[in-house]
Amino acid sequence: MLHPVINQDGVDTQIEVVKEEKRLRYDNSPYGRLLPVLGENLFEKHPYKDPNIGYMKDLEAATLEDVKAYNEKYYAPNNAVLVVAGDIDVDQTKSLIKDYFGPIPKGTQVTRNYPMETPITTERRVQAYDPNIQIPAAGLAYRTPGFKERDAYVLDMISTYLSDGPTSKLYKKMVDDQKQALQVGAFNIPQEDYSMYFVFALPVGETPLDTLISEMEEEIAKVRTNLISEKDYQKLQNKFENQYVNSNSSVEGIANSLARNYMLFGDTELINKEIEIYRFVTREEIMQVATKYLKPNQRVIIDYLPEEKPSN
Repeated sequence: MLHPVINQDGVDTQIEVVKEEKRLRYDNSPYGRLLPVLGENLFEKHPYKDPNIGYMKDLEAATLEDVKAYNEKYYAPNNAVLVVAGDIDVDQTKSLIKDYFGPIPKGTQVTRNYPMETPITTERRVQAYDPNIQIPAAGLAYRTPGFKERDAYVLDMISTYLSDGPTSKLYKKMVDDQKQALQVGAFNIPQEDYSMYFVFALPVGETPLDTLISEMEEEIAKVRTNLISEKDYQKLQNKFENQYVNSNSSVEGIANSLARNYMLFGDTELINKEIEIYRFVTREEIMQVATKYLKPNQRVIIDYLPEEKPSN
């Protein structure tokens, strides 16, 4: 952080590393373009419309000066979190931190002021193509609040209710009972300013994508219009409590939670309070949040289709 070695050879090497990562994870991976397709269809102004990894043309255009400027702007003590965890001598550790990190100057304050999006009020349907798949996918995408909002916690619970495990509503109906889907899922994809909520299914055989969309909407509509059962509610509470305990059951887990909570939420005490957020979510609130964000006029229907590779 104090004396980084950034030279042209290193930049050239890392550009190729990132290019290869992009090819591996997105360009040449089955269903690898799903996340970028969500971003480009749920956002018009915010940078979330572009993939985090960027585009090949930008990687190819990156200069040594660009990388140095980026490092100087973001890789500074005032934009970083250090967590030391374990059986340590606190005074000695603080002294070592001061020795190693104290001389590093504070960087320029990082400001993030991104444009806000206009609410989605009309359903759209789009087609996207992937040369790496043989089985299409049907998806329902919604723009939802950022992960700091209480409603984001509720949407996590709705995702678990709909598709976590073989007894979840979508899986049991569409995969087990009706044999319409090979796979089905509902995910709240967390981001700081806005999140993305995605419900998808892969068809069995010749099952039409419209059938999958209707079946998924039917289960979402039930959450919007009816209270989930007390039994299902208790199952949700048990799952989230178990998840909370497991994530903080090791020194490494606790350290990770502290770092994340400070960096992203500005609140290290969240490690003690987060489970209470889930505990105090009611069945009525689950219905209200589903109604607020998961209505048909707020969604983008995505037909994710195989694309024939050109013959040589």
